Amino acid sequence: MIPFALDTFLLLFARITGLFLSAPIFGSRQIPARIKALIIVVLAASLAYFVPVEYSQVIINEVHFLAAIFIEILIGYTLGFIIYILFGAIQLSGQLMDMQMGFGIVNVVDPQTGTQIPLLGNLTQTLALLVYLAVDGHHYLLNAIAQSYKLIPVLGLHIDAGFTKLLVEITVYMFIIAVKIATPIVIAVLTTDIAMGFIARTVPQMNVFIVGLPLKILVGLVALFLMLPVYIWLYSVLLVRFYEYLDRIMLLMG
Repeated sequence: MIPFALDTFLLLFARITGLFLSAPIFGSRQIPARIKALIIVVLAASLAYFVPVEYSQVIINEVHFLAAIFIEILIGYTLGFIIYILFGAIQLSGQLMDMQMGFGIVNVVDPQTGTQIPLLGNLTQTLALLVYLAVDGHHYLLNAIAQSYKLIPVLGLHIDAGFTKLLVEITVYMFIIAVKIATPIVIAVLTTDIAMGFIARTVPQMNVFIVGLPLKILVGLVALFLMLPVYIWLYSVLLVRFYEYLDRIMLLMG
């Protein structure tokens, strides 16, 4: 067992704090700040006994130590942000569905971030969070923090062209995911629009605007209900893909 050291505790505290600023569940505004602080202190104190914190440079003074604390927060924030991008993609897919179904002006408050998000975006994001918890995604992030010191020692952060390129790749992939998730619902609603267009040509007496809006909502909700099992499977697959991105980010930062 590694003896407890105050500097090790503070460095672990900083890296875990960065994770809690960006990671899903950990960064939720539903958790009071005092409870978050208590959890971070307990985790840092526990890991200080078992995690060998490696140093790439010797810390010589207080200014050097403060710089190390800031870098540790940045590392933890980056690790949590990689997983948060996935939930941003799922939320964006819900927004695309809402725009086609007529829910574009309906927003609800997201309890995780405190911001307004689309109605179906909230539904899909909540479903993704349940899958995330079911596959122990939050435990994987904590394990990543513990293992990250083997790859990214204190004051050993490297940000180069490969790191920037991977971030751009993940960001582009976020939009691809959003479009792919929303495609079945969008196609179903667009098919309804086309059908209503033919009906308007053949039955001019029918007010397609009055009939079309609730019909689009009905078709969209039925299609979403039918796709839910597929979405649950897809979210678990995407989580595995983003865990691979997380491992690559740690390798590039080390």
